[in-house]
Amino acid sequence: MQGKTMLDLGLRNELIVLDTIRHAPEGTSQSEVVHRSGLSRQAVSLITRRLRERGLIETDGTLSGSRGKPRTILRLVPTALLATGVHLDPAGISVVVVDLLATTITQRTLDPPSDDPAADIDRIAEALVAVQADLRAQGWSTPDGRDVAEAMLGIGVASPGGIDVAQGFVVNPPWLPGWRDVPLVQRLAAATGLPVVLDKDTNAALTAETWSVAQPPGETVLYLYVGAGVGSAVSTGGRVHHGSAALAGEIGHLPTGLEGPVCACGRRACLSQFTDAATMLQAAEEQGILPAADGRRTTARLGDLADAAAGGDELAVALLDRFGTALGEALRTLISVHDPHRVVIGGPSWPTLAPLALPVLEERALAGVTHPITIESSLIGDGVGALGAAALFLQNELSPASR
Repeated sequence: MQGKTMLDLGLRNELIVLDTIRHAPEGTSQSEVVHRSGLSRQAVSLITRRLRERGLIETDGTLSGSRGKPRTILRLVPTALLATGVHLDPAGISVVVVDLLATTITQRTLDPPSDDPAADIDRIAEALVAVQADLRAQGWSTPDGRDVAEAMLGIGVASPGGIDVAQGFVVNPPWLPGWRDVPLVQRLAAATGLPVVLDKDTNAALTAETWSVAQPPGETVLYLYVGAGVGSAVSTGGRVHHGSAALAGEIGHLPTGLEGPVCACGRRACLSQFTDAATMLQAAEEQGILPAADGRRTTARLGDLADAAAGGDELAVALLDRFGTALGEALRTLISVHDPHRVVIGGPSWPTLAPLALPVLEERALAGVTHPITIESSLIGDGVGALGAAALFLQNELSPASR
């Protein structure tokens, strides 16, 4: 499987034009591309012709303006190129193939990561071969007739932190004890023949939220990821902040100011003590809300806890109230630090917990805030990690800001 970009990625202007057209889902005109890109009319005309020849954009009817002749509509051809996303999560490994708008083409869920990373990487490579074979059997091809393997740009991988993005290593991820100092990028690239990029699952999730929607240049978005644990990510103008060592957003030990036990880190009442899924489920078992672990996935058991709370179980209500309160206090701190225009909350556990946790979270987080801040739940669902990983690769390959 050999990745083929079809773009001369040294030509940043091509990426600028492609990005401008991508952010116009209803289509745009060449004149509008000139206006939005800042490039000359001659340059845009030449580039759009090349992009049409490569099958990346197409013409589709005309736009009628108030003056002059109708303008030809330019649209992205989303299925001209594909990317794969992989999410390493304690609950399972997710593999998804997406188009240029990060729309899912096909997906597959594998067993959780084991203590043998080499075997897990082989499983991921085999899954990619299998999903490509499935698409081929279904008759899938690009609009200009190329095979799925020819259209595949590469692979993005999302992992819990910590990771070394520059070196492509999974260093010391929480809840994945077998994955220590694993050269994931190098090994997966060797196993698949495709280029690979690696980032944190929180950054991936935020990238999924912003990839297909044009962000105002100065808009700051704060994302909270609720899964096995809780993390955060921040973007401005659609670009995610990584920090100096890709450790930005590790908020598990953020003080909540609540009453709670001393954490292993030495602080009292750290956020993770109220929001880690394993901690919540252990408390539910100890209080008799849930039976002992029965081998089902974490999200299913959190669903049982949420059902108990919705059914009026006072202990379950108290657990979820504590979760929402702690997360709200942490969010209040993050809002004061980042001053976002918008807060998005998502991740695999959030859809289950949101109905009961969101009201108390909003009350805590927005206490004392004097300007409008929107807090919204992600609409992507529990597949946001893998989808975001694919979007990470697309951003790395096709965003002009990456060049």
